[in-house]
Amino acid sequence: MTILACLALAVLLYSMMHFGQRVLVAWMSDRVVKRILARPADAPRARLDPESRFVIQMTESDVSCHRPDGIVETVRWNDLERIDILTNSDGPVAPDCFWLLIGPGITGCCIPQGATGDVELLARMYELPGFDHQVFMEAMGNHQEAIFTCWQRAA
Repeated sequence: MTILACLALAVLLYSMMHFGQRVLVAWMSDRVVKRILARPADAPRARLDPESRFVIQMTESDVSCHRPDGIVETVRWNDLERIDILTNSDGPVAPDCFWLLIGPGITGCCIPQGATGDVELLARMYELPGFDHQVFMEAMGNHQEAIFTCWQRAA
């Protein structure tokens, strides 16, 4: 084989691996979320502490996070501008993944993964048009300091 043929073959193999990885991640993320959503609401679930002390309440118009210190953060669904995931390397001794529901100005909610009611919140986020499941799965697998944007309101 010539060098040019080897290079073309390498590019083709790399492209196939990259495409295959994206398809696999999309399939896995869809499967994981469907499995989470398929659990009965009363199914026993391991509770994280202190994350489970944060309580999420949702209505048709808004989502609130009641923090253990008594502070309540709220954002209206119609005002929601962006959903970010903040990860850090503090786990497992401290919360290491937070969902940031960002509204206009300084409104929004900072919710740790594992908060009470997070399965229902995940279902609602999953239904948002344009929610990027691949970015969500990438963030869930990250254990370093980073911010991932999974959804942003269309302009």
